[in-house]
Amino acid sequence: MSLSEEIRNEFKETCIVDEMERPECTLCLRGTPRPFLFIDLDLPGSPLGPSDKRCDFLAFVDNVAEMPCVAPVEFKSTWRKEIFGQLQAGAIEAEKYIPTQLECRFRPIGVLNDFPKGRRKMIRRRVSFRDRSEPIRLILCGDKLIQALS
Repeated sequence: MSLSEEIRNEFKETCIVDEMERPECTLCLRGTPRPFLFIDLDLPGSPLGPSDKRCDFLAFVDNVAEMPCVAPVEFKSTWRKEIFGQLQAGAIEAEKYIPTQLECRFRPIGVLNDFPKGRRKMIRRRVSFRDRSEPIRLILCGDKLIQALS
């Protein structure tokens, strides 16, 4: 059984989705290796309560460059400081589902409608996962998910 299949059993079907999208914004899944699992943390059945801080999605991809990958994903119209806290909350939630002995890639992702490419490097915030930190990867609506995961 693949990692995403094992993790799927931990969630209610009502929050498992086939695509990551919000009104007027979606990510392109072309090139994303299967199997993968997307959890919409805003839908009924989410493991988080209504007042818990959360990101929009958790993405689990079984094989990105020969390694499993987990990614908290937050959609916004433009950069906002709260993206950091939402992605960190997603990282904390994701840690519960990845076996501690399993080495995996971690990629926090902010998906924005608009953000000048030249300003992306100005965002130096990092999100912690398993005692290490990774920079937030910023991509635009319509970009390929695999760009941010690789």
